[in-house]
Amino acid sequence: MKGNRCHAITAAAVTAFTLAVATPHIADASGFAVISPSDAQMQTGMTYGEWSVGWWQYVLSKSTTDPNNPLLDQTGQGCGVDQPRSSPVFFLVGTFGSTNQVTATRNDCTIPAGKYLFFPLVNLGDIHFPGQDNLDTPAKLWADIESAFGPVIELHASVDGVPVSLSPATPYRTCAGGPTPPCTGPAYSVTMPGNNLFDPIITQPPKVRSVKSLRAGVYSPAVADGYYILLASLPPGPHTIKFGGTAFIVGTPFSQDITYNLFVK
Repeated sequence: MKGNRCHAITAAAVTAFTLAVATPHIADASGFAVISPSDAQMQTGMTYGEWSVGWWQYVLSKSTTDPNNPLLDQTGQGCGVDQPRSSPVFFLVGTFGSTNQVTATRNDCTIPAGKYLFFPLVNLGDIHFPGQDNLDTPAKLWADIESAFGPVIELHASVDGVPVSLSPATPYRTCAGGPTPPCTGPAYSVTMPGNNLFDPIITQPPKVRSVKSLRAGVYSPAVADGYYILLASLPPGPHTIKFGGTAFIVGTPFSQDITYNLFVK
């Protein structure tokens, strides 16, 4: 398969197999509520797909030499750096590793009270790079990304030890740049610095294949697919959020398991 891909930097991807990640907009005894995709725009001003675009633009905007790169930050101390101040949503992220199974526990993340939390269980992005004339439109990128990923084996999330409910089918698949439905986000561009995550020194399979070092610049079009959760704001104080999943990337299983021990204030 030809082309440079941003292959599931934070997790694996899914295209052909549908699983649930949450029960729509239901609060439980732990005090958390999952906002369903049908309610997201009304409550936050954007759809799940549009928030996924913002998520990718956020995680790809940092150099690998920046200690606050969200994917490389193992402590969580920089989790608030460059989060959009006026946004009602705060992004949580996975991690970046050179193996098929990645984990991270971030113990030092502080989140402003009143923020919704948006994070992927498994996700992927596909970006057009210079010279890739066979992947120069959203439609071509979408066909490429859908042919390369899946199925999903497992998805999980919990808040303060309480699992997010799972069910046989879900509307929580979140995509951008593909057909509508299911996608609720547009194709987009990403602005990347020098020493970005596509540096071959940093990048290893299964995240990115056939990659040459990229200069700082704006790259487009890009498309994305995955499964995400949008949580309503949590009460002030300490909380533990765990999330992740297992899926196949070009026939190879990839897993992530992420823990945030965070403080809302």
